[in-house]
Amino acid sequence: MKAVLLTSLLIFGLTGCASPPVTTVPTDRQELKVDPEVSYSTDVTELFKTRLEQPNGESLLQVQFALEARSNSELAWKITWFDADGMTVQGVGDGYRKATLLGGQTRYFKATAPSTRVTSYQLHLREPQ
Repeated sequence: MKAVLLTSLLIFGLTGCASPPVTTVPTDRQELKVDPEVSYSTDVTELFKTRLEQPNGESLLQVQFALEARSNSELAWKITWFDADGMTVQGVGDGYRKATLLGGQTRYFKATAPSTRVTSYQLHLREPQ
């Protein structure tokens, strides 16, 4: 009886310790993240992407966007680039860039991915620090 009890406890104990299989599910990411303080004075009126063909047959992702100011405002923007696995692709000048907009003005911005591995992006808008 003790052997059956010990065996069943051992089996249930080992089964409970088994870890679930690891699965990689791509995260669904918003392409635009706007700080609430910026959204009071500025609207993103256009946001689109295109691929720039390179001489070697590969292509780079390019993002273009337009900001329209309802009042004079300062903001900072940056783009985070991601590869097919959802990992960040580092580039030169990854920090925030400052921009000043006058009330009623529309400004256009463009950024090109640092590598052909880039498949997606996320645009960040916030107040300058």
